[in-house]
Amino acid sequence: MSTLAATTATRTTPENVPTPAPARSGFRPDIQGLRAIAVGMVVIYHLFPAALPGGFAGVDVFFVISGYLITGHLWRGYAETGKVSLVGFWGRRARRLVPAAVLVLLVTWGVSRLVIPATRLADTAQQVLASALYFQNWQLAHDAVDYLKSNEAASPVQHFWSLSVEEQFYLVWPLLFVLAALAAAGLARARRNGAGPGAGTGPDTWRTRRAAVGVLTTALVAGSLAYSVWDTQHDPAAAYFATTTRMWELGAGGLLALAPARAAGWLAGRRWLAWTGLAAVAASAFVLNGAMPFPGDLALLPVLGAVAIIAGGHAGPDADWPGGGRFPARRLLAARPMVFAGGISYSLYLWHYPVINLFTAWRGQPPGLAAGLALLAVSVVLAWLSKTFVEDPVRLARALRGHGWRSVSVALAAAVPVALAAAYIASEPPPWNGRLGPGYPGAAALASANGRAAPVSHGKPVLPPPAQATAPSYWTHCLDHQSAATPAPCVFGDTTHPTMTVALVGDSIAGNWWEALNVIAKQKHWKLVTELHGSCAWSATPALAPGTGGTYSACTAWGHAVLHDLLTTVRPQLVITSSDPAENAVGYPRNSARSRAAIGAGEAAYWKQLRARHVRVAAIRETPDPGIDAPACVWQYGSQNSRCDAPKASAIAPGPPSATAARMTGAPVIGMNDLICGARSCPAVVGNVLVYFDGHHFTQAYSQTLAPFLERRLLASGAVPGR
Repeated sequence: MSTLAATTATRTTPENVPTPAPARSGFRPDIQGLRAIAVGMVVIYHLFPAALPGGFAGVDVFFVISGYLITGHLWRGYAETGKVSLVGFWGRRARRLVPAAVLVLLVTWGVSRLVIPATRLADTAQQVLASALYFQNWQLAHDAVDYLKSNEAASPVQHFWSLSVEEQFYLVWPLLFVLAALAAAGLARARRNGAGPGAGTGPDTWRTRRAAVGVLTTALVAGSLAYSVWDTQHDPAAAYFATTTRMWELGAGGLLALAPARAAGWLAGRRWLAWTGLAAVAASAFVLNGAMPFPGDLALLPVLGAVAIIAGGHAGPDADWPGGGRFPARRLLAARPMVFAGGISYSLYLWHYPVINLFTAWRGQPPGLAAGLALLAVSVVLAWLSKTFVEDPVRLARALRGHGWRSVSVALAAAVPVALAAAYIASEPPPWNGRLGPGYPGAAALASANGRAAPVSHGKPVLPPPAQATAPSYWTHCLDHQSAATPAPCVFGDTTHPTMTVALVGDSIAGNWWEALNVIAKQKHWKLVTELHGSCAWSATPALAPGTGGTYSACTAWGHAVLHDLLTTVRPQLVITSSDPAENAVGYPRNSARSRAAIGAGEAAYWKQLRARHVRVAAIRETPDPGIDAPACVWQYGSQNSRCDAPKASAIAPGPPSATAARMTGAPVIGMNDLICGARSCPAVVGNVLVYFDGHHFTQAYSQTLAPFLERRLLASGAVPGR
């Protein structure tokens, strides 16, 4: 995706001392064809994910190609001169990659300002900045584990994460050769000191250098692969983007490039090898899917497939194309359309995702078949124009070739999108102050008082403003991360002379009630302790980990630890709990009534232990999940538009876990959804107050307006002693 196909080959003399080979292009049209397959997989996946559920594995194929070509280039230069020019190498990378990337970032940011909702622009600006500085993968890894950002809409530059991985690879990989040179020089010096003049030159020195590079590469590949398998199982959301879990894929191509000529020639003679590799890469596009934990060991399928294709297509140390293309697989990959697509693959990768993403933002829905094919054509045209008028002119510019620091200076072009994005981020308005005032009844607008609804002042702006709708600040410290196995309680309310201790326990849906309970706690002089965990219902039933399908062991351990804390340390008089009904139990169909009942039975198991120790338990009925980005919808269509309302029947899940737990324990369930939804729909704005800061979590303001009603219903349920 981001490496040059043309390389300068070398051969070795009878004494095994590398010298430059006769002039050859070193051009591998089969690798261009493999690039075409890789970019085709990614583009089809982004356009029609159901048609190619594992198309994202095309990125892994690109990683192998990059590792192979770059390692081969570095080794040939190192073998010829005995050293590696870091400035020269990084300069060539800058000439090759930066100009087209900067162009795409600038155009994407400009169009984003026109079509993306204002609620998403700050995040888009942050990702443009991260992409221009090539740390986008770490930005996304952080966002993936940040529960409040993990479900946000993808930005139009999200695909730059893979380019960031490659750039970080290019930054580190040449240092392997520097270390190898130092090791070989030290060994040669030791031999000279021990064996007299002439020792340390000739075959042993070069074998030592190759061996040193090979050992370092093998160690890095093995370590990265092992870590990838481990991290993908424990933290799959972040592992997908991390350089440490992907380095082995580039290193696998590097190991192939370091293979001796005899071994490479033998592999090239296996007619079946390239076909086997093609079958593996093709299978990965259909067998894999986004619900599987990836990369980990699953990435071996596309990675080893790509290695096999490259190895099987190698023409040998003295052969050149087209003579080396006598095998059918090579001829297929080297066909003119494949070579053309491979030639524009880097620009096509850059352009296709912003085109798709921005079109979707503009139309409000993903493209259909006809629109998808049109977007593909637009992306191909933009890619060809970029390669012809941006990539190639800069890459081949005589003024830059052979001048390392001049080439490196090309990277300064990234300062333009960085400056634009940073300026927007700096100009963002300060956080909303949280004050509602008259005309903002919120939940009271849905509550009947003597048969009349609370008055609403029409014409007032929605609060909080959609562009400033964020999670309550306490969530940063008091909502345990999905991988956390031990609780981190937070304390609010009256901590000096409390009248009683109340614990709020559950997942982020339970967190919807923090602000309302905090208001009550201050008024009633309660000590309020929160035990909250992202995507983890407080249930003894083992749950499925979000995104992976494996057992959510961290959630189970956290739940047991919370029960222990409540009984031994917190010792509340009342535990209030709630959860997302979409949490799934192990061994049951996803989002099924049986799964919800199993989660409810696990909740009851904890409640029974609390009640046996004379701790009262009250559940708040699971809140609606409209599935609509409320701030973005209100910003785009206005607070009165029905597009931002979700049907009540679909937003409120039937047979929630709390109902099962209540039947098994006799604990009360407090119903509050009549103050969130109307008779038929669940609106994004109630009483001039924005209900959600995302798709299903309350704004702090709306939770405040629910406080008086929650207090009355807690008293009516008997969970809280009367005055």
